[in-house]
Amino acid sequence: MAMTLRLPPELEDQLKQVAEIEHRSVQQTVLVAIEEYLSMRETAEILADPAALRGLAEARESEQAVRNRGRPQSETPGRSPWPSAPHDHEGA
Repeated sequence: MAMTLRLPPELEDQLKQVAEIEHRSVQQTVLVAIEEYLSMRETAEILADPAALRGLAEARESEQAVRNRGRPQSETPGRSPWPSAPHDHEGA
């Protein structure tokens, strides 16, 4: 889609500076900014939706289970390789 974008002079100057610093054209810089904005909106929508969060958590757990399959428990991330010590609360 072709479009004309009218910017206030100070915003145009900032855009040109950022484009130069990041070694991009002004058009590429605008595209990156739009992509980042849309990504942030999508992330915010997911965070606001409990069902979407549960789905992401379940997918992550499933992926971790597949990665950990076949590993000894001592090599599973988050688990100590040392056996649990017995809890003796009588002396406390």
